[in-house]
Amino acid sequence: MKRTILTIGIASTVLVLSVQAATNKEIKLEAKSAIIKLGKTLKGEVAKSMKAHGPQSTAYFCYKSAKSITKKINETYPKGVSVKRISLKNRNKNGYPVAKDEIAMLKKLEKQIKEGKKLPKMIVEKISENHYKVYKPIFIGKKCLVCHGDVQHRNKDAYKTIKEKYPNDKAIDYKLGDFRGAFVADIIK
Repeated sequence: MKRTILTIGIASTVLVLSVQAATNKEIKLEAKSAIIKLGKTLKGEVAKSMKAHGPQSTAYFCYKSAKSITKKINETYPKGVSVKRISLKNRNKNGYPVAKDEIAMLKKLEKQIKEGKKLPKMIVEKISENHYKVYKPIFIGKKCLVCHGDVQHRNKDAYKTIKEKYPNDKAIDYKLGDFRGAFVADIIK
């Protein structure tokens, strides 16, 4: 009798773990798709503006359009899915995380970097039974330095526009490959 109960207990534990693994995998796939869509759209629009109008106009374009682009992209996701970018060194006040779990995650990621640890590509956090947040770290690329780099790499004209539009800007003095923040996919099933 005890052996049967133990076997049933182990089997149900294995089943629960495999269901959780499947759920995490599904959540990751859904989040990855949403994050890629937002990331590619923002990056593409910035690149298009940079090529057509240069850094200063692109800085203004980001000020005027990044929020509305993000909103439009979020409207295309299924109900219960949204994506945003967050950073502890934000440029736009809306880019600073307000949720305690998001602030904690960014601090955790920063700590891991300081300790020399490689960050995972995506982190799934279960908030409640049907609520998940998936984080994808963002790193500074070469093109990012035009507006986010140090004095040597930052475009002076673009930065004049940035300082005018974002007087409390903290999103500067980055070097190539620095941790910038994260995309957060918020998924409620």
